[in-house]
Amino acid sequence: MKKEVQVSGHLEEIKGIYHMKITWVTNDGKRKRKSKSTGLPVRGNKKRANDMLIDFIRDTESELTVIGNGITDILFTDYLKQWLERAKMQIRQTTYSGYYDNIYKVIVPYFKQYGLKLKDVKPQHIQNFYTEQLQRVKGTTVKSYHANIHKAFKEARKLQLIEVNPMDCVEPPKKEQFHGQSYTVEEAQKILTVVSNTIYEIPIMLMLFYGFRREEALGLKWSNIDFDNNSLLIAHTVTQTRVDNHLQEIREDLTKNSSSYRSLPLVTPIKKILLEKRESIQEYKKLFGKGYHTDDSDYVCVDEIGDLIKPNRVSENFRRLLKKHKIRVLRLHDCRHTAASIMLKNGISMKQIQMILGHSDYITTANIYSHLDFTDKISATKEMENILFGGIE
Repeated sequence: MKKEVQVSGHLEEIKGIYHMKITWVTNDGKRKRKSKSTGLPVRGNKKRANDMLIDFIRDTESELTVIGNGITDILFTDYLKQWLERAKMQIRQTTYSGYYDNIYKVIVPYFKQYGLKLKDVKPQHIQNFYTEQLQRVKGTTVKSYHANIHKAFKEARKLQLIEVNPMDCVEPPKKEQFHGQSYTVEEAQKILTVVSNTIYEIPIMLMLFYGFRREEALGLKWSNIDFDNNSLLIAHTVTQTRVDNHLQEIREDLTKNSSSYRSLPLVTPIKKILLEKRESIQEYKKLFGKGYHTDDSDYVCVDEIGDLIKPNRVSENFRRLLKKHKIRVLRLHDCRHTAASIMLKNGISMKQIQMILGHSDYITTANIYSHLDFTDKISATKEMENILFGGIE
């Protein structure tokens, strides 16, 4: 049975900065203290500092509870489950969903058969796990397993539950270079025709033109569209993911320091369709009266009765429409790659594409789309040919 540790704390001002001071009593009756700076000036930051203090107390209680329960003899698989529960409080639900699937569906079932204690796991055990998984899935997937195991062991070392971190001697699997497929301009135009005047027109159009992610398109709000100054703000997402094995819809605001949080110009054809959508919503409200749902009224991508369109519904109907109209079937996400491909082939720089797509850095964009930039390579090598071999037949 877990023995919980009670931690108390308070804020203290030191040279105009809030510092967090916490104390607790150990099992043998000794009082322990710990302090940490919030980095926040005292003026105007009391609420933020209090929130940080609460998190500091909770994190410390969690760590002390772990240490105080003889967890050094715990099975590696049980430790992974407990680590995941602690990590759940600090990561996004969509991220947690991925961690959950990796640990409960793959990592734990594999290691359970060996009955290894946390302290007995060696680099060879981890490496053997990677080798077996690479026969089943791609290196990119195994690399995600590696990330979870690495974080779990990093915490175990921090808590002094293990003397040596086996991950220091583990070679991480290599991640394959990903090249997304894309539609031709003609195919993209045909798709826009097919989805015209359907509830799927706007999300698919935004993906094909701006390279929106599905969750960004469905998260677009009327309050984030400036029709007067012709701009769109990507500041909210709507996703569907499995949390604790249950499918959930997650609506989240993007933070302003996120690379995905960005403003884009609103072009005339898309502005026209958005205004038409707004008018049609008013017509449906009159038609259905009290039967029209208003809870999602700030969202652009709603159906005829006002409900926000679910992500999986867009993906499923996209595929159905493609098959019905005999258009090459690619993933819905490849509409995003299509936008990038068309931009690149028409002279838009990789840096500009990075900003439009909302990638965190230039390297990400370059790694994904550099293989498409063949026209530029031809012109560059032609120029080199003229410089080095000009006049030589």
